[in-house]
Amino acid sequence: MQYVKAVCVVLLNLAGLLVSAQSFELNTASDGKGDSGYWTKWDSTHNRLLMYRDSSSPDTPSARVLSGSGTSVPIFILHDFRDAKFADIWAAAATPEGGMILSVVIGFGDRPTPETASSKPIPPAKVFLLTYGPDGALKKVWNVAPYLHEALAVDPSGNVFALGTRDAGPEGFPMLIKYSPAGSVLGEFVSSKMFANGDKVLKGSPVNGPSGLFLRNQQLLLWVSSSREAFRLSLTGDLRRKIAVGSALDRLAVQNGFAQATIAELALDDSGGLLLQVRFWPSKTSLAGMMLGMVSIPSDGSEAKLVGPLTAASSGTQHFLGIAEDGKNVVIEHAGNGRALVHKE
Repeated sequence: MQYVKAVCVVLLNLAGLLVSAQSFELNTASDGKGDSGYWTKWDSTHNRLLMYRDSSSPDTPSARVLSGSGTSVPIFILHDFRDAKFADIWAAAATPEGGMILSVVIGFGDRPTPETASSKPIPPAKVFLLTYGPDGALKKVWNVAPYLHEALAVDPSGNVFALGTRDAGPEGFPMLIKYSPAGSVLGEFVSSKMFANGDKVLKGSPVNGPSGLFLRNQQLLLWVSSSREAFRLSLTGDLRRKIAVGSALDRLAVQNGFAQATIAELALDDSGGLLLQVRFWPSKTSLAGMMLGMVSIPSDGSEAKLVGPLTAASSGTQHFLGIAEDGKNVVIEHAGNGRALVHKE
């Protein structure tokens, strides 16, 4: 299996401290430089902000657990795997206990890069789901080979939904695995045969970001960014609806005089519909004049509608992260000098 990331998201060089129920102040001062910037994820199931990044130094935090009590606890993966040379995190989700579960490739040699992957042997590596408690201590280690999970969600009972690809086996395999809190496989869903290009459908899109899983109010959403489609599933894996997000956004873009629409972020709302932050492009070949807007799509996928006015895309723009438990939008706003504020609105 090729453990080389094709990064399709904006990396944020931030470390975090929860300062109130309504806002998080983020600062880089104490964490040093990792091998990537921090990815930030809002977990709407457990109403929690997650931060994680790749690392190759044992003394560099790989992730941070942000709690409702106002604390930010670092996670040092390489402290728990002393023989490893690097830890690459592919996905994360919050747990009901206030911790975090991570999909991690632990490498025991030099990390491969896109430039060296074809010319140098891939170092020995292991693929784990690692669960850390709210105190930053390692609680569970699940060896999930031959799978590499690229998106995670955890329900209120602690069951883990993991989306990814498999290293070996017959043509066609389930891409979505449901694990019990103890690590037993409870179900296997979403065959790669559902898609014309098989498991390659999860490779993501350079303009629409990575594929993902969203869990809210007993509803599970599989987002496939490469085809701009969303699949609404029951928690037992039954397909309830397929939503052609791309087609709805294309119509909205044309109606408002734009050449195309791409997706900056997506969330599942309480009714099973989608709320998205969308980039509207005047030209398919230039960033000039790009606008950002919030768009809603109902659960039947029938029509995309603008929610509020469009704003110019700039370095000071608020970026949508997700929907909080109280229904408010969670956004991040960069303040400069390595600082940012995450708040509800």
